[in-house]
Amino acid sequence: MHILLPGSATVAGAGGRDHGESMLVGSPVIACRRAAERLLWWLIGGYLLVALIAILVALLRFLRACLGQRPRPPGPATAGVIPQFAFREADPLIYSQVWLQKQGLAVTWQNPDIHLELDSAPGLAVDTSALSPDTVYRVFARIWNGSTDGAAADVEVRLSYLDFGIGGVSVPIDFDKVDVPVKGAAGSPAVARVDWRTPPLPGHYCLQALIVWPYDSNPDNNLGQHNVDVKPLNSPTARFTVPVRNTVRRAATIALTVDGYELPARAVCPPETPDAQERARRARAEHDPQAHPVPGGWQVSFEGADDGRQVRLRAGETRDVHITVTAPDGFVGRQAINVNGFDGAHLIGGVTLIAEGAA
Repeated sequence: MHILLPGSATVAGAGGRDHGESMLVGSPVIACRRAAERLLWWLIGGYLLVALIAILVALLRFLRACLGQRPRPPGPATAGVIPQFAFREADPLIYSQVWLQKQGLAVTWQNPDIHLELDSAPGLAVDTSALSPDTVYRVFARIWNGSTDGAAADVEVRLSYLDFGIGGVSVPIDFDKVDVPVKGAAGSPAVARVDWRTPPLPGHYCLQALIVWPYDSNPDNNLGQHNVDVKPLNSPTARFTVPVRNTVRRAATIALTVDGYELPARAVCPPETPDAQERARRARAEHDPQAHPVPGGWQVSFEGADDGRQVRLRAGETRDVHITVTAPDGFVGRQAINVNGFDGAHLIGGVTLIAEGAA
């Protein structure tokens, strides 16, 4: 029941609803407020959804990196991106002493893939043991490919040098970029070239070539070194001085080993093609370090080493080791003696000493 009073609003009875409240509930102010609340909740929900998606994407990329998988590049294959199923990894490589030694093979430090030339005598390799100071030489490095189905474009080759000896710190020269075709294709090997002005003071240097390629299937065979010294035999000995360096931040004992290994002449391809296992067996037999001792009649002695062929060095220390090579009487020709330095099982460097006997 409603009681109407003059000048007053309607008063609800016990069983009725306040008409003013009904008007307030349906007012535009309340409707706008509720719409704003709904919009706010939608915005908060959308933000949380986007944040969750971003977290999941970041987690997926982290898991791919941990598993060693390359993230799939954005865009369709027609945009110039090679699909994963069609990707072929190249293996640009150089004659790498460290990698070959890890395979249990003998090595020489007379690197067949690195040499020097003078501009005045192109095509004529220069003896790296007799370089002139403050002179421009051109350094050449041959780059091969171990892959038969993956070429490598724009491969960076960094050339550097070290002071002669075993161990040391590399000093950059320059870099070149080359395109490396697949194994056996025309244009193989590629050749990197840089000009190098030798330091103004006379010295003897080791050359290094480092291949940098982000998609390399085997980056362990990317560093090659050339480190040679040549001395004439004098009734009938040749004496060499080889600095041995410890570049690590701890004391080290460098073990020196010697052998008479030299690269064999390239053989003519046989008419038959043995399988991979047989080729590997033949290569290991031919390049086994035990099969290339110092030749009979030759003697190699060390002065300046501890306990025969051990060199104990403090962190950062360098010591000159004097090596005497004695040839058999009447020897004529050239004989290479390889001296390798090991810190434990790790090959830190080496030199190839060549004794020359004149007629």
